Amino acid sequence: MKPKIAIDIGTSYTKIYKSKADVVLCEPTCIAIKNKNYKTPFACGEDAYALIGQTPENVEIIFPVSSAEITDNKALVALLSHFVKKIKKPFELVQDALLSVGLGCNRETIKKFENSLIGAKLFNVCYAEAPLLAVLGAGEELSFDTPSSIIDFGGGQTTVCVLTKAGVISGVSAELGGNDLNKMIVSHLDKEHNLLISLSSAETLKTKLASLDEDDETKIVISGKDTLSGKQRVTQISANEIYKPVKEFIDKILKIVNVILSSLQSETLNKLSSSGIKLTGGGAGIYGICDYISSALDIKVERGNEWEIASIIGGGKLVENSELLEKLKLKV
Repeated sequence: MKPKIAIDIGTSYTKIYKSKADVVLCEPTCIAIKNKNYKTPFACGEDAYALIGQTPENVEIIFPVSSAEITDNKALVALLSHFVKKIKKPFELVQDALLSVGLGCNRETIKKFENSLIGAKLFNVCYAEAPLLAVLGAGEELSFDTPSSIIDFGGGQTTVCVLTKAGVISGVSAELGGNDLNKMIVSHLDKEHNLLISLSSAETLKTKLASLDEDDETKIVISGKDTLSGKQRVTQISANEIYKPVKEFIDKILKIVNVILSSLQSETLNKLSSSGIKLTGGGAGIYGICDYISSALDIKVERGNEWEIASIIGGGKLVENSELLEKLKLKV
């Protein structure tokens, strides 16, 4: 079975690769439901995300996946159905799919995703673990004797993994992702600057300003509520003003990385010192992150190729290579 599409359903974004057409969709994993009507969604993806904070009482904004687990199956079926229709040509039948799943995903979770995909008219599904796909998408060539290592930053999770073509040597998916950093930025600005901003504004700050250079004075204009006066306030925020939560977030990730590295045998660790660590996912875009992690671990650290969408690019590589797919897909 050769899948026609690859799907990466993240906490924050869903991405779809279509055979021979590259990445054809990258939209928020978000749906707006009016009056509990799942059959006819009020808005999906980008349109639903744009409604956050400005919906009437009878419209609910739902993120149906959190940390690689389905939290609302009906919403996910409706959202996937919309996305699949969006990427199809008229009268085109798309039934086969490769789905990216979390590290160590169990059969029960896979079954839940399978049911959601069937609900979206995708009947022939196979699975591959996200860190493996991210490594492939980052430009690594998996081998049996040289380990690859990756830190993959997601919205709900960060996965740290060391693997070879034979499989995962050591790895973990921690419940700590970009959404947590957004909350940390909100809390920090509230505490230190008496400014209460929305999570979407925090996302903007993270994307445009997050830096591990304590002296970075890059600025953008942001608005929020002054917690002392209760009025709206428009102000400039500089990168160094959110340095503290950014550093705290990455330092938490580093503790996890150190646990994984300390579990490796000396031979594997020596090989890894030569091959280095690849960063993928949104957090890889933090300014100065490669130098910061490299200095902390005394190991080469680089952003992977197309680091923001590495997992779905890796899924696309498997979609286009049936022989490699057969070797690397999960046996479920």
